[in-house]
Amino acid sequence: MTRRAVAPLVAGLLAALLSACGSTPPVRYYTLGPPAAASLASRPATSGPALVVGPVGVPAAVDRLHIVRLEGGSRAEVADGHRWAAPLKTEIARRVAGELARRTPYVRAVAWPQASVAEPELTLPIDVQRFDAEGFERVTLEAVWTLRSNGRDLASRRFSATESVAEPGWDGLAAAHGRLVDALAADIAGALAAR
Repeated sequence: MTRRAVAPLVAGLLAALLSACGSTPPVRYYTLGPPAAASLASRPATSGPALVVGPVGVPAAVDRLHIVRLEGGSRAEVADGHRWAAPLKTEIARRVAGELARRTPYVRAVAWPQASVAEPELTLPIDVQRFDAEGFERVTLEAVWTLRSNGRDLASRRFSATESVAEPGWDGLAAAHGRLVDALAADIAGALAAR
């Protein structure tokens, strides 16, 4: 073969490779959803003690940007094209802090790590022990949270709930994760109100 005959063949192979690369599906990013609309306008931001939510620990199996689903009970499917927009521990702390600011006197509730509260009166570490998506059917959240002041435990509770995926698919799966974190925040808010 001459160089003239090989050149079109190489160009054709390169074009085929480039078109194959262009057909890769886009990566989609998800959050736990928008926080509920806060009605903090009537309360000054300086009222109530400062509360830092976190640190939040999550199991290593789901501590990644890729969304993980369990299939068949023991097989984990890591979705390449469907990812969390931020680490789950960051998203959980942000969402819980927002809900506590809305539902409790802790208007100055912020997510860990933070820079707005130099020395918080209270901290709320959360240890997520399970945050499993079972296919596109349901999501389960199990966590232990502890309210602390100056290194002393004031309250602690175990939370466990399962949420059905209302709309099968990735959007519905992310929304079910968000509803469970809201339920965790509601549980914490109820316990804090009872104190």
